[in-house]
Amino acid sequence: MLPLLFLGVLSVLVAYLGVQLFFGGVGLNHQVARAVLSLGMPRSGEFTEGTGHIDPVRSLIYLLTDLDLANPVSMVENSVSRAVRRERAERVWPERPFVFVQELTFAPDPVKPVPSGVSRQEVEARPSPRVLIYHSHNSEMYLGRPAQGRYDRDAHYVFKSQADSTITGIMEVGRHLANALERLGIPTIHETRIHDLPTLDYAYANSERTVKNLLSQHQSIEVVLDIHRDANVPDPVVEIAGRRVARLLVVVGTAESIPLSHPDYHSNSSFAERLYETANSMYPGLMRPIQIRRDARYNQHLHPSSLLIEVGSVENTLEEALLAAELLAHILAQML
Repeated sequence: MLPLLFLGVLSVLVAYLGVQLFFGGVGLNHQVARAVLSLGMPRSGEFTEGTGHIDPVRSLIYLLTDLDLANPVSMVENSVSRAVRRERAERVWPERPFVFVQELTFAPDPVKPVPSGVSRQEVEARPSPRVLIYHSHNSEMYLGRPAQGRYDRDAHYVFKSQADSTITGIMEVGRHLANALERLGIPTIHETRIHDLPTLDYAYANSERTVKNLLSQHQSIEVVLDIHRDANVPDPVVEIAGRRVARLLVVVGTAESIPLSHPDYHSNSSFAERLYETANSMYPGLMRPIQIRRDARYNQHLHPSSLLIEVGSVENTLEEALLAAELLAHILAQML
C-alpha cells in the first residue's frame, strides 16, 4: 500500500512540475530537479548551496507553491491573496540613529507648476533604485539575540511562516544599510521576503526567484547585495574612530566545480576587488580577504555587480554590525 501511495504522490508532483515548466513561471533549476530525483533515489556526495537535513517532498512542494507541509499556517496563508499576505507580514522597524553617516542637506528646489492632468505625486515620484539588498538567510541573528521565539543551535531564528513579522538581526542590518545609502543619496530597495523557510537548503533557489523578479521590475539597479552574517571568525572586531565595528567579508561564487552556469563570474570578482580596495583605502582592517567559492554561485549569475557580503559574525553584537553597515554604505557611495 505504501509503495503505491508513494508512486501516486510522485506522479502528481512530476505532473505538477511539468505544468509549471510549460505553462507557469517556474524554471527547471538544479534545486527543483534534485528534489524530484531525490524522491526516487538516494543522493551521495552531492553539491548544495545550503546545509542541514532535506525533506525532499516538503522542500519540493514549498519550492513550487510556497506551501509548507509541516506548517499548517502556510496553508491558510496560501488561500489568501498575496496583497493581504504582504500586509500581514509588514514589519515595524525600530529607529536606529546613525553614527558614521551624516544627513545630507540640499538647497530646496523651486516649486514648479504641475502640468495639466499630472498629479503632484507623479511629478515627485521616487527616483529609480540603484542598489538592491536582500537576504537569502533571513533567519541569521547576532550575539545577544532576544529571548522571544525559537532558535536553532546556529543562532538562526525559526520563522513560523511567510507572515511572520519578526525582525531578525540580519534584517536590521540590511535595513540600516539601506537607510544609510538613502541618506547618502543612493536610492535603495531592501527586500525582506523570507527565503530560508522551511529550511536553509533551498534558500538560494527561493531568493533567486525574488532577485529575478526585482531586476525585471527595476532595470536601473546597479548593485545587488545578499547580506549575511558569518560564524567562527577568529578576529570579528576592528576599532575604527574609537568604536568597535564588525568586520566585513565579500564572497564570490564561481561555480567552477559544480554543474551550474556562471560564465561571467569574472565581472563579479572584479567588482569585489574594487570594493575591497576602496574599503582598505577608507577603513583599513574593516574588510577581511575576499573569499572565492568554486562550489557555489550565490545567484551572482543574475547581475555582474552582485555579491554576497558577510556583515560581522555570530560572535558580534548587533550594534557592531550596524556600524559596519554604515561604513559599507560610505564605501558603496564612494564607488557609485
